[in-house]
Amino acid sequence: MRKNLLILLIFLTLGALELAAQQELAMSFPGDTKTIKSNIASLPVFEFRASSSEVDLNSVSQDLIGEHAFGQTVSEKLYLFESKYTYEVPIVPGNPQMRTMIRKPTVYDAVKKIERHLKKSVKKGEISLESATSDFTKVLDIAFNVLTSETEDFEKAITESKDTPSLTNLFTQRVKLVF
Repeated sequence: MRKNLLILLIFLTLGALELAAQQELAMSFPGDTKTIKSNIASLPVFEFRASSSEVDLNSVSQDLIGEHAFGQTVSEKLYLFESKYTYEVPIVPGNPQMRTMIRKPTVYDAVKKIERHLKKSVKKGEISLESATSDFTKVLDIAFNVLTSETEDFEKAITESKDTPSLTNLFTQRVKLVF
């Protein structure tokens, strides 16, 4: 009786292993794209209306702009970014001291974090200067255009980003500007 039970158990185990192997083979078959796509959740893409910032860039005085590691254009755009996203209010009426306020602090902090990350990556040699300049220019363009838009979902995605490379990816890959 024990011998029969042992033989039955061996056959059932072999049958289960064969089914598991066939299932694994079917799931990893490269021609079957339906199972692969259904397992991956697509990330949302954000669309914002865009306008050209060339008029603003041309109106900036060269005396106000400092130098930047990514070049003159990035320096001009960063100056515009700072001027559009920050403003000063008096702390107390009659007191000459001013407090700097930030419009959309989530977006502002994300852009600053991306800038620091890209500068460090270039310094370490992880990415090229041209690639970093291109990415940061796109981030600044997006920041200009989302200032007056409804960005609740976008800001939520920013706060959910775990690290700076995913934050950079959010700005450069998942945002579409519609001109």
